[in-house]
Amino acid sequence: MPLSGMRVHGKRSRVVRIALAAVLVLLATIALASPSSARTSTLTVATNGDDANPGTVAAPLRTIQRAVDLAEPGTVIQIRGGTYDPGVNIRIEKSGTASQPITMRAYDGEHVVIDGENMPNTPAPLGESYPRIERGAIHVAGDWWRFEDLEIINGPYGIFAIESDNNIYRDLVTRENYETGLHLVLDSSDNQVINLDSYGNRDPRKNGESADGLAIKQGTGSGNTVVGARLWNNADDGFDSWEFLSPIRIEDSVAWGNGVDRWGFPGWEGDGNGFKLGRGDADHVVTNSIAFDNAVSGFIDNGNTASLRLENNTAWDNGGSGFVFDRSTSTLNRNLSVSNGSGVDLGPSGGSGNSWDIRDDWSNADLVSTGTSTIKGPREADGSIPATDFLLPRDYPNLGADFSGDGGNTGDPGRYEAEDAPAACDGSIDANHAGYSGTGFCNTDNVSGAAARFTVEAAGSGTATVKIRYANGGSSDRPADVVVNGATAQSISFGTTSAWANWATATVTLRLNAGNNAISLTATGSDGLPNIDYLDVTTGAA
Repeated sequence: MPLSGMRVHGKRSRVVRIALAAVLVLLATIALASPSSARTSTLTVATNGDDANPGTVAAPLRTIQRAVDLAEPGTVIQIRGGTYDPGVNIRIEKSGTASQPITMRAYDGEHVVIDGENMPNTPAPLGESYPRIERGAIHVAGDWWRFEDLEIINGPYGIFAIESDNNIYRDLVTRENYETGLHLVLDSSDNQVINLDSYGNRDPRKNGESADGLAIKQGTGSGNTVVGARLWNNADDGFDSWEFLSPIRIEDSVAWGNGVDRWGFPGWEGDGNGFKLGRGDADHVVTNSIAFDNAVSGFIDNGNTASLRLENNTAWDNGGSGFVFDRSTSTLNRNLSVSNGSGVDLGPSGGSGNSWDIRDDWSNADLVSTGTSTIKGPREADGSIPATDFLLPRDYPNLGADFSGDGGNTGDPGRYEAEDAPAACDGSIDANHAGYSGTGFCNTDNVSGAAARFTVEAAGSGTATVKIRYANGGSSDRPADVVVNGATAQSISFGTTSAWANWATATVTLRLNAGNNAISLTATGSDGLPNIDYLDVTTGAA
């Protein structure tokens, strides 16, 4: 029975009232002594905050580290716009859970910069090493975290993640750090890197020998994927998987301008590859990606002796060969190599439908466009690389990478209407607002936890682009979790569309298993979900 419902009678009533008052005082004391994370699932940080504050929007914390220390599974750390320049790195040594990941993200689209220039080892002395715990402006040693919409600069590495699983790094910028921009190392599984821009990273302590845009190195772990990354002007390579012994999947990514000494290092050692896929023995997969204007190679196995798979990729204007797979037994299908410093070097590797299988005399005249301004330009509102005809071959629609935005070499979208079984709606299927597809839409109950549920089929394991069509005629955003096969994949906020007959699309990138997948859009606010029309699901290239 709740305390407010207790009734007392006779002589014992005064005693019980005193005891009850003591209990209430004790409970209040405990509540006041408890950390903010025990009272709220959201912690706010701001440059004008105070770490003695409770972490609300009105009374924010001052440091990101304080919010990390208070966080528990399910906590959202939202960071107000501005530059944060701590004297030591932000250290994450706790974990969320599959159903309650911990999220660190910018507040409501504001621009957040984490500047590591004041941290130790920025840079470390030439030829010297330094403790792992000091690596990374953000040092990640925890699982089930979501990092979203942050810019990390001038750190001793941008993000350094060690033995950490099931983390998502989404819509991040890691630039001009004193080592690799985003570095995953040792046993690391099921991490997703989505829409990363990583550039200008350099390493004075190694004269350019190890600062990559993105590295997944020296470890094992299944399920690591990279989607929509742009990696450019880094001292060593765009992407590097040195001695990572489990398959990594890379999709829809671009690497350019890597391996050039832009800093005047005294003894330059930068390698200069776009995508370096070894050493080690792992069957990495790269699809629909571009490497151009790198100092040496576009795509290279780098001594990897396994059977890699490269499909629908383009190498253009690299200093050396576009494709070097002479140490592996790889399969290359429908790849395009044009205007590189030397021809392809396949050794025992093979495949079919590549430009060199079709003919020998390819040139820039065979390409729709060699203009780089769009692919290097600002990302779209959903974080995707802007659509462009860059390096599309004329007259060969299924050759090389395709960033034109018309579907390219990815699978055809599958549409899942909210009103069609086995989809389910915690509310009603309505048809009272115009503009919907099919025969209706899902109008959930106005409560937290209300969901629209879908069963989505995938031919194989991998990432998928999911477009959610919705209408939100309310006056405020409606937040939700996207839950895949029982685990929260990411959070999303459905902005207002001003009227219930105005429909919009929100895009998320999810990892699906082969076969049927349960996808739930679950409201985290008291207003429930917006009206949900359908999901369009496009899987990656097979």
